[in-house]
Amino acid sequence: MWMNNSKQSFVGKMSIGILVFIVAAVIALFIALSFFDYPSADDFCYAVKARQLGFFGAQAFWYENWSGRYTLNFAYTAFSLLGDIFKIYHFPPIILLLSTWLGFCFMVAKVSQSKISKSFIFLTGGICTVLFISGTPNIAQTFYWPGGSFTYQIPNVLLLFLLGLLIWRETTAIGKYTRILIFSLSSLLAIIIIGANEISLLLTGAILFCGTVHALWMRRNSRAFWVGLLLIAIGAALVSVSAPGNYERYASLDSVTQLRLTPGLAMLLYPPWVILRLLYWLSNLGLWASAFIVLVITFPVAKTWLYSDGNFKRSFLIFPVFWLIMIFVLNGIGFMINRYPLPDRAESVVWLLFLLGWYPSFIILAHFTVGQKIPLDDPRLIQPAIVLLMISLLGSPNIFEAYKDVYRGYRYAKELRVRFDAIQAAKNRGEAEIIVGGISKPPLTLFAAYLETDPGDFKNQCMSEYFEVKSIRLGSPAQ
Repeated sequence: MWMNNSKQSFVGKMSIGILVFIVAAVIALFIALSFFDYPSADDFCYAVKARQLGFFGAQAFWYENWSGRYTLNFAYTAFSLLGDIFKIYHFPPIILLLSTWLGFCFMVAKVSQSKISKSFIFLTGGICTVLFISGTPNIAQTFYWPGGSFTYQIPNVLLLFLLGLLIWRETTAIGKYTRILIFSLSSLLAIIIIGANEISLLLTGAILFCGTVHALWMRRNSRAFWVGLLLIAIGAALVSVSAPGNYERYASLDSVTQLRLTPGLAMLLYPPWVILRLLYWLSNLGLWASAFIVLVITFPVAKTWLYSDGNFKRSFLIFPVFWLIMIFVLNGIGFMINRYPLPDRAESVVWLLFLLGWYPSFIILAHFTVGQKIPLDDPRLIQPAIVLLMISLLGSPNIFEAYKDVYRGYRYAKELRVRFDAIQAAKNRGEAEIIVGGISKPPLTLFAAYLETDPGDFKNQCMSEYFEVKSIRLGSPAQ
C-alpha cells in the first residue's frame, strides 16, 4: 500500500512538473514572438495625430471625430508619444501576456480565499492564460496589434482584476480602509474598462447591475459599495456613448465596402452563428479536462454550497442561464450594428466571458445532473485529466501556429525592417511617391494588416503621413 501511494505521489509530482514546463514554454513562446512584431495600419494613424496635435489635442480629436473609446485613445496616444514606435513596439504584447497571467492569478487567489498555495495559484493562472490563448479568435489582433490589444485585451485583463476585487469585497475583505481601497480601485478599473470598447462596457455594466440587485435583494452590508460602483459605471458609460465621434463613425457605415446583410437575414443567421461558435469552443478538450479537475477538487466544498438537506438548490441554475444569455447578447451587438459577426478582436471579450463562466457552470450542471448519484471526489480521476489537459494545450491550433511562426516571424521582421529602411532611404533621396515590394507569407500570429496598391487606402495614407511623404503604395519598386 505504501508503494502504491508513493508511486502515485511520484507520478502526480512528475505530471505537475511537466504541466508547469508546458505552460511556461507556451507563454515564453508568445513572448518571444513579440520581438518580431512591427507597426501597421492604425498604429501610424495614432502616431501621426499624437505628433501633430500633442496628447490632449489628440484626445479631443479622436473623441470628437472617431469614437468615445477614451481608454483606447488615451493608451494609443500615450504609447505613440513614448518614443520611436519601431523601438518600443515589442513591449505592449509582452506586458499584456504577463498581465493576463497575473490577472488570472489574482482572480484565482481571491476565489480560493487563500486555501491553496501560491505556487498552485501561479500554475492555475498560467493554465487559464494558455487556455485563453488557445481559444482566442485572432492572436495577432488580441496581443500583437495595439489597435486590437489596447481596445480589447487591456479591458480583458482589467476585468480579471476587477472581478478579483469584487470577490474579495464579498468574501474576506475586512477593515474600513481595506474596503475603501477596494472601492477606489474597483471604480478606477470600471471607468477604464468601460472606456475601452462597447462590448466590455456592456459586460461590465451587466456584472455590476447583477451584483447590485443581489446585494439589495439579500440586504448585504455591501449595498452602498455596489450602488456607488454602478453609478460610477453609468457615468463613465454616458461619457463614452455620448461622444460626437460615435455618431460620425456610425454614419460612415453605409459607405463601407464590407458585406452588410439585410436586417432580416442578419437576424436569421445570428443564432446559428453563436451556436457554432460555442460548439467550436467546446471542441477544446482542454476546457473539459481542466473543468473536470476543478470539479473533483471542489467536490467536497460544492456539496456544502450547492445542496440543502441533501437536495440540489435549483436557484444556482440561474448562473449558467445568465452566462449563456450574455454570450448571445454580446454577440448580438455585431449583428445589430454591423449586421455582421463581431470582429475577431472583439470576440476575445466574449471568449473571456465564456472561459470565466465555463467552470462554475460546469460544476453547477454536473451536480444538478449526476452529483447526487456519482461521487466525483476520487483524486485518482485527476491524473488522466491532467494528461489530457497537457496534450490539448500543446495541440491547440493557435499554439501550433505560433510554433510555426517562429521562423515566419523572423523572416517577416527582417523583410519589414528592409521595407521601412527603404522608405526612409527613398525619402532621404527626395522621393515623394514611394513604391515598396510585397513580403513573403506573413505569420498569422503577428500579422495585422496589408499595405495596399491603392495609395489612397487609409493604411497607406497613415504610413505616408508618418514618414512625411506624399504617398506609399505596394508595387514593384525600381531597382
